[in-house]
Amino acid sequence: MTYVISGRNINDLYPQALHFVNRDGVLEQSRAGEVKVVPFPVMTVTERPMERVLFDPVRDANPFFHLFECLWMLAGDSDATWLDRFVGDFSERFAESNGHIWGAYGRRWREWFGHDQLVLAAQRLAKDPKDRRVVISMWDGNSDFQEMDEESLKDVPCNTHMYPRIVNGRLDLTVCVRSNDVIWGAYGANAVHMTFVQEYLAGLIGIPVGKFYQMSNNWHAYTNVLSRFNETKLEGPNPYSLQVAFPAPIMTDAGEWDEDLTKFMDDPDRADYTNMWFYLTARPAWLAHAAYKEKRWEDAFEWVSLIQATDWSLAMNAWLQRRKLNWDKKHA
Repeated sequence: MTYVISGRNINDLYPQALHFVNRDGVLEQSRAGEVKVVPFPVMTVTERPMERVLFDPVRDANPFFHLFECLWMLAGDSDATWLDRFVGDFSERFAESNGHIWGAYGRRWREWFGHDQLVLAAQRLAKDPKDRRVVISMWDGNSDFQEMDEESLKDVPCNTHMYPRIVNGRLDLTVCVRSNDVIWGAYGANAVHMTFVQEYLAGLIGIPVGKFYQMSNNWHAYTNVLSRFNETKLEGPNPYSLQVAFPAPIMTDAGEWDEDLTKFMDDPDRADYTNMWFYLTARPAWLAHAAYKEKRWEDAFEWVSLIQATDWSLAMNAWLQRRKLNWDKKHA
């Protein structure tokens, strides 16, 4: 038996997931605490993967963290301290003693196995759109098992493999997940990171994005977290359906995208990009977050208003508004 949850975008899927895990999840003890787990695999089908921003105010997902972790991953980085600016204790919670994430997906994609899997996958599919042998691995059956036996790692890959496939001229992506947290992972970070990679691969190949499939072998939610989010009721159209939020394509020049990413990671405040998504979306988002960190609220909201991708702009504005409200209450 398996579940199939399907919907237009993450805002349609997330409330369905909460309903199903509450209804059919059984209590188990896990390495990290009590969970409700569905006792069979779950397949999630996303019709429009580029509509990846979750707007639920109860979930209160950090859009700055989600966006910039995508870039950190595609840069092949594993240094968790870079992400501490968005989540203060990120490296403390997930990094090993050297400050690096053992299971960092970007490093696995880009160089862990001795070659850049993303580039090779795109090249193979561009050459033969019917290729059925394209697999992008994140799980290392040698090193991961060995290291787990020798020491207690904080992080090994939850997402283990990706299967890109061209269907009707569009790039579909199937991601296999050994262990998938419904709230933080499947319909949180994964929905952003993996569809971002899907869009990147599609851009390298030169075709549109298709559907996104997520196969979760162990699909669960921690009970102490689940109780906090049971109020979620995203009834009616979400900003994508209302056509007030739109994604902005990340790639216009595939040949220069990786170089633009390197430029951004070196200096986010520069302007000399070929792919203007970095200047029109990533740069103002970065400057908005920097202003927020210094509690320069007016500057933060101004930078957010300049973001070309209206989905990120709306989500970041709402996230900042909630924090500004709390800050005002504390300083009243």
